[in-house]
Amino acid sequence: MRGYWGWRVGFRARSVVYSLPLSTHHKPRARHLFMAIVLCLCAVPSAFSQSLNQLQQQAQQNRLLQQQQQARIAQLNRDLANLDSATAQQLTQLRSLEAQITRLEREKADLTTQIDALDSQRKDTEAKIANLEQQLQGLKARLSAMIQSLNREKAGRYLPLLRSQSFTDLAVRTRWVSTLGQHQTDLIDQINTTVSSLNDQRTRLQLLVQDLGDKRQARTQRIQALSQSRQSVQLTLASLRQQKAGRQVILRETLVAQAQLQTDLQTLQSRITAELQRIALERRKAEEARRQAEARRRQQQQQQQANSRPSDSVSNLPPVPRELVGALQFPVQGGRVAEAYGSGGNDWQTIQGSGGSSTVVAAANGVVIDSLFIANLGWTLTIRHSDQVATQYVNLTQPTVSVGDRVSQGQVIGTTGGGVLIPGDEMWFRVIVISTDGFRYVDPSRYY
Repeated sequence: MRGYWGWRVGFRARSVVYSLPLSTHHKPRARHLFMAIVLCLCAVPSAFSQSLNQLQQQAQQNRLLQQQQQARIAQLNRDLANLDSATAQQLTQLRSLEAQITRLEREKADLTTQIDALDSQRKDTEAKIANLEQQLQGLKARLSAMIQSLNREKAGRYLPLLRSQSFTDLAVRTRWVSTLGQHQTDLIDQINTTVSSLNDQRTRLQLLVQDLGDKRQARTQRIQALSQSRQSVQLTLASLRQQKAGRQVILRETLVAQAQLQTDLQTLQSRITAELQRIALERRKAEEARRQAEARRRQQQQQQQANSRPSDSVSNLPPVPRELVGALQFPVQGGRVAEAYGSGGNDWQTIQGSGGSSTVVAAANGVVIDSLFIANLGWTLTIRHSDQVATQYVNLTQPTVSVGDRVSQGQVIGTTGGGVLIPGDEMWFRVIVISTDGFRYVDPSRYY
């Protein structure tokens, strides 16, 4: 039984070191034999990876900017909706204020009309009072003259007798003076009563005018307050309209920037696609060079073996061991063989899963002997099942097992989609046969 067989792959200073510890007398030959694996696992040149990574980073940044712009557009639309709602509320308030101002101005005009009418009545009453007071003054003057005349006649008691021609004439004169005095007195009382009534009416009119004036002043103050409120609402409306215009300008600019980002993203996607095609072309060229170098190396090795051994001892490579034929489990759950072994000169079988990040399981019981990450090919996991058979899984995401772990058949070891050059739902699967003369890849379909 051969000792432990390990397989490690690592990157050092943009190169790949691939070592396979065998028995001591096989180490020099192993160094030559395993150069093929170095060429097989080599990715595209680092300059290509850097260029592709830069394009992908630019595309990712563009997507992030696009998401930010979309969030900004959504926020601007919400702001515009809020501004429209606030504007509608302010317009409703403005219409209500204008209706109140119109009503108060109409009431103020009615009060002014009433005040003017009352002022006119008050002026008429004052004119009547002045006329009556003038009449009263005349009556008082006549009454005063009459009293003075009576007093003179009283002082000269005999004067009426001298003037009167008879006693009858004297009685008549005396009665007429008395009647005239009483009439004047009654007229004065009537005028005083009328003047008093007119004064009361004038006072009432003055009170009504004052009350209506107070009401008109109150309406005026209310109109001034509502006018200030209307001016404030108008200023608010102007501010809201200005904010809305500003948001609309920003929204238009953001939409233009969004369209430009979309154009830039499409350009980047085209460049990434072209870069991937170029990398794939370079890789095919490198793969073709590897196969040619491998063919030349094998020819040289066979020539060396033919020169170092007798012709009758030359033998072919040992046959493929068959202890696991029909015993390996299909490594991708729900998958299918998308590209057969040897198609296009490939030394692997391309297996396609049912979708992106398909589950990958161990094909048989074994030990994980190598786990390697290559930027363009993802994680490569190698499991040794016996001294003569190992399996390799290329284009995995972060494996769920580590070097040295023992795995059982059907155990999940990772998912597809870790690399760039291989589609996310595909995996390269290799079956490796090891012999004393080296190793070789065989068709995995013979082992299912």
